[in-house]
This record gives sequence, structure tokens and C-alpha cells, in this order.
Amino acid sequence: MTLPGRCDPEIEAVLDAIPSLDLTDIPRAREERDRLAAAGRARWIPSGRVLVDDRWVAGAVGDPDVRVRLHRPVGESTGAVLLWVHGGGHVLGAPEQDDPLLDAVVARTGCVALAVDWRRAPEHPYPAALHDCYAALRAVATGLPGIDLDPGHVVVGGASSGGGVAAGLALLARDRGEFALAGQLLVYPMLDDREVTVSSRAVTDRRVWNHESNRSGWAAYLGSLAGDDVPPYAAPARAVRLDGLPPAWIATTELDLFRDEDIDYAGRLLQAGVPTELHVYPGGVHGFDLFAPDAALTRRFCRERDEALDRFLVR
Repeated sequence: MTLPGRCDPEIEAVLDAIPSLDLTDIPRAREERDRLAAAGRARWIPSGRVLVDDRWVAGAVGDPDVRVRLHRPVGESTGAVLLWVHGGGHVLGAPEQDDPLLDAVVARTGCVALAVDWRRAPEHPYPAALHDCYAALRAVATGLPGIDLDPGHVVVGGASSGGGVAAGLALLARDRGEFALAGQLLVYPMLDDREVTVSSRAVTDRRVWNHESNRSGWAAYLGSLAGDDVPPYAAPARAVRLDGLPPAWIATTELDLFRDEDIDYAGRLLQAGVPTELHVYPGGVHGFDLFAPDAALTRRFCRERDEALDRFLVR
């Protein structure tokens, strides 16, 4: 297998060891990704400064209640909130996979982090995941018993499809006018279902998120929606207006299928007057930080991501 460009050697060295992602068998793909996430957590040493428990918040009218995984400091919190949407191509993953990341963020900044257990496609296509995340946002505004939350200081973030849902959530919050957000942190976000960019068609390597898996993920998420019926809240690259959105930090990589749509979205945010910082990591692939946690490129990415989170969350 090859990629459309030079892969960072430290990342290339681990790609063959990653289970291939076959979304023609979603139950099996879920099991493989859960095992991969569990292996990552097994190497992790918790800080000891963060309490974790699960809460249930009211869903939208007609929707089930939503589980949120709550991370809070052992001591007093600052009140700032990170609402986090895990990745998984709209069909995979669980909030527990990001326990190490959110433990570190909460321990470092004193914020409260809520990871949303959004309903996965294809069993629950759009707008299920977005509605679940909006329900969590509403719960922040109305308050969670015993938790100090500042509804005026909420940052939304996520990776991959989670980054796409976070971007859609920012659009929905702006348009409904119910909640103001302090920032959006989008890690190689999945933004465009149309496959109109060069990078969306160029990545075919089965070791990484590729053209085939991308089609499967979008088809599962959009269900019967197609063409002009797809709303920007589902595929944020389709949004006509980007003004009035919260400041953004966006990361993508040179060999990521989402590279071009992420770069374009960042450029359009800047044109709309939204403060935006864009990073394109050379030689990286989609999910490189998860597959190669010890690579120099990953360490650089993590440092710059954490600095962005600190700017968003620390008062």
C-alpha cells in the first residue's frame, strides 16, 4: 500500500500493524477500534487529579436521554467547559476512548470536560449525533447538580467525525442563538460529504481512513439525505455563511483525506472574520497521533493542540 506523498518515517513504521478498517462489516470494525482504544488506555497513567463519572442529560423532544462522561478536577473548577465529541467516522467509537486526553486537559486547566456518547450511524443517522451534542450543550446552560459550570465559557471540540459534528454544533448554536460559544477546536475534522477535493479522492491506502471508508461513513450518517438536501449542520463545508462563529483552531495533515476541505474551511472562516488558526502537519496521516503516539510529529501536534486548549479554556 502507498500514500499519495511521503509519509513521516515514524508514522509509516506503524501503519502495517494497524487493523484495516472495513466498514462493510461495521460490528467488526467497532470491535477492532474498541480494542485499539483499550490498548491505548492500558498504556496511560491517570493524573489522579480528575474525577470521572457518567451522567445522563435530557435529550431533545422525542429523543432518548444522552450519556455524558464527566471529567472534573478533584478540587475547585474554573467553571470553563470543554464539550468534546469523540471521533469514529460517524459509526465507531465511544467517549471512553478520549479519557487520557480529557484527564490531561482537566488536570492542566481546571476546566470541566463533558464527552458525549452520541448515537452512532447507521442505526441512528443524522441528526441523532448532533441532537445529542446539543442536548449536552443545553445541560451545561441549565446546570448539572453539584458541578460548577459557566455557560458563558463553553468550548466545543472533537476529532475526525467528532470535529465535523463539533463544527456543525457551532453552526447550530449560532443560528438558534440560544448559547454563545467561546471557541471550537477541530482536529482533522470530517466536514464535506461531496468528495470534490483532490485529497478526498487521492487517499486510497487501506491502512488509513480512505476514499472507500469515507463514502461508507457519510452514507451511514446521511441515510436518505443526498445532494442539496444535505444541511450544513451535517456537512459544515456546505455552510454558505461562516460569520458569527466562535474562534477556531483547526489541525489537519498533509496525507489526510480531509486535508483540502479543512484548509478551505479555515480559509473561509478567516474571510468571514472569524479568528482562526490552521495547522497542516507534514507527512502525517489521518489519526496519526493515535497510531504513533511517540513520534516527533505527534509530540509537536499535541503540544500545539494543548496550547490552543489552554488559550480557549484558561481564564
